[in-house]
Amino acid sequence: MRQSAIVGSVEILASPATVYRLITDLSAWSRFAVETRIPPSALPRELVPGTTFHAWNRIGPWRWRTTTTVLQAEPFRTVAFMVKSFGRPVSAWRYDIVPTARGSRVTESTRDLRGGLMRLLSVAATGVVDRDARNRRNIVLTLARLRDAAETTA
Repeated sequence: MRQSAIVGSVEILASPATVYRLITDLSAWSRFAVETRIPPSALPRELVPGTTFHAWNRIGPWRWRTTTTVLQAEPFRTVAFMVKSFGRPVSAWRYDIVPTARGSRVTESTRDLRGGLMRLLSVAATGVVDRDARNRRNIVLTLARLRDAAETTA
């Protein structure tokens, strides 16, 4: 199992409170996330450690369901999730928010938790051969969308 992280970071001209609110508003999460959609019926009442919810991921014609568990939710600072598919851990995602002189620095990171067999099965289920490259692109897009939304809101 690989444990190396893929990391991206962006400066946002908005307060940590604004950024945290956007990240934790799962009803609007599809505005930022490239692959993930969370149906209204799956939205948790609150985002606290241990909360579990289901999401659907989509890339072109491929669709798959995931189960996400909140690992950490520290207001205005950190949100972390563990994602499982078919009951097996596939990834961990984390958003760290640090106040800056002009607003916030947000760092998004992910770790691939799939074993070798799950990596092979994932190609058939998602159509993605190079998950690391895909996640790097997704992080860049997600952070840009988050920045745009936060700066418009601020």
